[in-house]
Amino acid sequence: MFEQYANWYSFALEALNYKAENVRSFKDVKRVIVVGMGGSGIVGDMLSVIAQVFTRIPVYVYKDFYLPRNFIDKDTFVLAVSYSGNTLETITSTLQAIRAGMPIGIVASGGELIDIAKRSVIPYIIVKQGLVPRSALPLLLVASIKLLYSCEVLPIPMHIIEEAIQRLRNTERAFTIASQLAEFLVSSRLPLIVSTTRFAPLAIRLKNELNENAKKPAKVEIVPELFHNDIVGWEGEKSVNYAVVIDSDVSYENLLLDFYAEYLRSIGFSLFNLRLEGNIIERYLEGSLIAGLASVRIAHILSFDPLQTKGIAMYKNFLKKYREKIVEAVFNTKSTAV
Repeated sequence: MFEQYANWYSFALEALNYKAENVRSFKDVKRVIVVGMGGSGIVGDMLSVIAQVFTRIPVYVYKDFYLPRNFIDKDTFVLAVSYSGNTLETITSTLQAIRAGMPIGIVASGGELIDIAKRSVIPYIIVKQGLVPRSALPLLLVASIKLLYSCEVLPIPMHIIEEAIQRLRNTERAFTIASQLAEFLVSSRLPLIVSTTRFAPLAIRLKNELNENAKKPAKVEIVPELFHNDIVGWEGEKSVNYAVVIDSDVSYENLLLDFYAEYLRSIGFSLFNLRLEGNIIERYLEGSLIAGLASVRIAHILSFDPLQTKGIAMYKNFLKKYREKIVEAVFNTKSTAV
């Protein structure tokens, strides 16, 4: 998988040139809700914060088989993101949106969602096939922003994205930091990942990469919320612990992170400070690249296959077996029905 992560810069450039099909204007929508799971769903988490920084349009994320009732209206644009195009949770949410007559856009590499987009004349972008979904992040993120921009939903200037992508060119820096991070985390049992609210998507991304590639559980805590609960939880913990602190691009947030880092050191934590550069999009891209490379490195050290995800395969087989029952239940449940 190293080569897939190492090619992120070229993947992102490729995504800039993707053609958005069935494009039309939805400039009057008041909000966006992104539906997607796993390596595709993290795109929504990142878009939510990116939109806060660069636009006035709120972006929400929902990761389930249905849309919440208070989002079902024609002022809400639904962006469905699924690398495979066959994620059942995303498919049922999309079908629910179609039933409600909501504006929709789809980003996928193919599969059932692209069939739905073509059949229902929904705006869509097809991304490169043949990758592991989690390594397709730059394709999905850039394509999603381009589709929303093309449909006049989210006015993030594309030149900002083009500039942010340049951060991925410095693979040597990413490999160096990733190697250091892997060495730090390889012997950890339940590493703590700490960030501020604006960088929560990156903390979650690091956790997810450790889960899937390195077969390692991890815990995420967010400043300043953790000061009202999590900080006390470590008072009775006596085992050796490891924490990764993701820095911010806001000075007062780094003061809070430094305070917590010193507290963790005082109770016996070993710490790794993940220091990134650039604006929030650049940091998401660079940080995610480092997370991917580090997690694959850990997998190799521990003799795990980063491509193998047994638990996810079991879940997908379960969904295949009970698909009809699940879909029927989704559309017949009063609390979620359109």
